[in-house]
Amino acid sequence: MSVIQLKEANCKNCYKCIRSCPIKSIAFKDEQAKIIDEDCVLCGNCLSVCPQNAKSIKSDLDKVKAYIKQKENVYVSLAPSFIAAFDQTTTTSLFKSLKQLGFSVIEETTLGAVEVSKEYDKLITRNEMKNIISSCCPTVTALIEKYYPEILEQLAPVVSPMIVHAKMIKKSHGANTKVVFIGPCISKKTECNDLQNDGVVDAVITFEELSFWMKDEEIESDTLNINEITNMSNPAARFYPAPGGIIKTLSPEKGNSYKYISIDGLNRCIDTLESIKNGNINHYFIEMNSCIGGCLGGPGIKSKTRYFLESNDLLSEYALKGLENNKNSNPSGIKTDMSLLKKFMNKSKVSHVPNEETIRGILKKIGKFNEQQELNCGACGYFTCREKAIAVYNHKADLHMCLPYMRERAESISNIIISSTPNAILALNQELYIQEFNSAAEKLFGIEAGLVQGKSIYDILDCTDFEYVKKSGRNIMDKKVYYEAYGITVMQSILLEQEHNMIILLIRDITNQEKQKQNIYKVRSDTVEIAQNVINKQMRVAQEIASLLGETTAETKVALTKLKHSMLEDMGEDIK
Repeated sequence: MSVIQLKEANCKNCYKCIRSCPIKSIAFKDEQAKIIDEDCVLCGNCLSVCPQNAKSIKSDLDKVKAYIKQKENVYVSLAPSFIAAFDQTTTTSLFKSLKQLGFSVIEETTLGAVEVSKEYDKLITRNEMKNIISSCCPTVTALIEKYYPEILEQLAPVVSPMIVHAKMIKKSHGANTKVVFIGPCISKKTECNDLQNDGVVDAVITFEELSFWMKDEEIESDTLNINEITNMSNPAARFYPAPGGIIKTLSPEKGNSYKYISIDGLNRCIDTLESIKNGNINHYFIEMNSCIGGCLGGPGIKSKTRYFLESNDLLSEYALKGLENNKNSNPSGIKTDMSLLKKFMNKSKVSHVPNEETIRGILKKIGKFNEQQELNCGACGYFTCREKAIAVYNHKADLHMCLPYMRERAESISNIIISSTPNAILALNQELYIQEFNSAAEKLFGIEAGLVQGKSIYDILDCTDFEYVKKSGRNIMDKKVYYEAYGITVMQSILLEQEHNMIILLIRDITNQEKQKQNIYKVRSDTVEIAQNVINKQMRVAQEIASLLGETTAETKVALTKLKHSMLEDMGEDIK
């Protein structure tokens, strides 16, 4: 499992972690940042800069709690940088707090640092190495193993204070003793799993994890007594966390030709390693810390409550107190007769660099057809466009991570849509001043955009709906409006875009449709009138015919009746 965990849903494509990674061990695929474990040196920069808290550290807390619950003999190897990791309310007897959490014994990792300094003194005295690079920082050693294997022989072949102290505890108190390192470093979580270290460190937790644990347990502590642990042969080893702290513990022989320098910060370390690789540095003892400010600036101290100088002063006070009270004796029961040798391995990967034609082909896909178009802005996280193209070739970067290109592309598409749409589009600010006036609007109203931009909408359109939308926050959709000044009828939508404090007008000219509707209405009205006239005329004719038929029928009836009576009289019949 990776030490740095990612919460995929939180990654917002900002590329800030890639920009902060000096060795570019972060890939970006499928809209997510991904740690490349075999390339990563666990400097922790990506954790510190992530604005979305999309990254977290693998925690050993459950493992440690299980040891305590099972009544194991659990020792703490406490990094001396703890003095700068907690504020005044919790710096308070940290040793007592750890006891309350269930740890058996608390010792400082500086007990191991003392032995490491002795080994460095031996290397200096032998005067056999071209340069001696300190091997206490596991991020620095990983950096050399993975990216500068040609200078591995200049890395001091000595284990770190954490490993030495753990070996001392295991040898003195039994192999079954559980050793938990507590410090500011996340790369220690990988170092403890190195097979060369024989599993002497059982778990690693950071100061931040410890703070959360203490908060969960609601542990109160008393005022810190910085004189509590002084029984070590060289309390100056408490200076180890600060830049130059290792050098302060060394006692080089007279006549030694090594020069001493302290380097902190991964970028400065890389710069120095490049010089060493090129043969420009000779006979230096180089103390290297990947974190700016040394271990006082470690990524495991996330909630920093003090500035560096304050932390450095606290550490100095703590170390000097130890020196004043030093009894020049090793802690009771601690054994130091053991091998502290460390062999470093070449862990470098073959770098695949495409040819020039391939690089140019990748660059052309994002609109960079010549060197002048290579902005090298670094927004994608890479220093140059070419580096980014190489990362794309190696499947570490997404082609469309180029923010200037994507912005130009988005603006271009947006401009094409706005300029080519047949509908008028106007954008107003919250004061109803015109910010955007597209070509369709120019054509519709017969006004050039340059003449109206920055002016009030009421200078060109007489409509109260704009003020209504602004005050009510309610959109008006597809409302028919007649603008007498322009002799046009439009279908108008007014939209409030709250996120950008804009009001958008979408106006569709329906004047011709309205005229056509009126023409059709007139034709239909005329047709109805003609039909009605025909109906009326037909009714009159029908009525006249009916009237004539009625009179004729009556006359016929009278004549026939008279005829009937006459015939009956002639026949002698009675007429009834």
